[in-house]
Amino acid sequence: MNKQRFSFCLIVFLFFFGSNTFSQDFEPIRFEAKPVHDKDKSKLSPIQIIEDSLVYYSDSMYYSSFPENKVEACYQFIRLIKGALNTANSFSYPFEKLKERIAILQAPDNSFRIYNWEIIKSDVEKRYYAAMQLSNGKFIPLIDVSDQIIRGLEDSVLMNNRWAGALYYNIVQKQIGNDQIYFLFGWNGASMNSEKKIVEPFGFNSQGQAVFGAPLFEIMDRGKRLAPNRFILEYQKGAKLSMNFDKETEQIIFDHCESQIGDPNKKFTYVPDGTYDGLRWDGRRWIMSENIVQISILEQGNAPVEKPIK
Repeated sequence: MNKQRFSFCLIVFLFFFGSNTFSQDFEPIRFEAKPVHDKDKSKLSPIQIIEDSLVYYSDSMYYSSFPENKVEACYQFIRLIKGALNTANSFSYPFEKLKERIAILQAPDNSFRIYNWEIIKSDVEKRYYAAMQLSNGKFIPLIDVSDQIIRGLEDSVLMNNRWAGALYYNIVQKQIGNDQIYFLFGWNGASMNSEKKIVEPFGFNSQGQAVFGAPLFEIMDRGKRLAPNRFILEYQKGAKLSMNFDKETEQIIFDHCESQIGDPNKKFTYVPDGTYDGLRWDGRRWIMSENIVQISILEQGNAPVEKPIK
């Protein structure tokens, strides 16, 4: 199966979420929808019935042994989720069952939701999908082009039709003047040797279009201060790296990484070194501080308590 076949689901995503470019009729593999709600089907609301089918097809997207079935299930999933988002009052529907299968994040001010998932063909071929639903009922598809951006992602400003695909796991909201800015925390693992954690600034321009990326960071990189449009940590594939917003300290805290071979240009050799750096909001941007969590290195034989435990 070549990459053109793998792009099938992306074409369907564009087709169903507003593109008029594609008019071909598709005849996908048909799966029988199975209920996940406890009630009799006759007592379910229309959106609960759709959620049943979404849960079923999500299982096929993730766990089918055949890549072509994953793609066909994704086609069905896209068709159904568009129907779900077009259903009255869907923005307030909790999608509790679907949340167990895909990421569903809501903005802190309840202005939008993001429905987010991935299709895995192999360890190095993945496609990320997302649909943003606004509180007014409008929805915006996000089209993943992360595999096309080889360099310069940190400094790029992107729109919904050219999106740095990721799986999002948190949203933090800040206000700059009269503008609401949202910072999306995501993970991208579509590389043979490395993974990425990303903090993505997001907002709407004066035309109401979704815009990703803004120079809202001041970071240190090998002694140099930089102002990228998004904050990216790239590290060795399989390494355990944390990066998230800490409510107690009001900071973004993340593992400090160093190259295992002493080569700072080879990000795929970076692993956490046991120390932590942070980003602190100063009212207009995130300012980086290094080694924010002090760790005491004890000599052998010393207990990490003031007095021995009896």
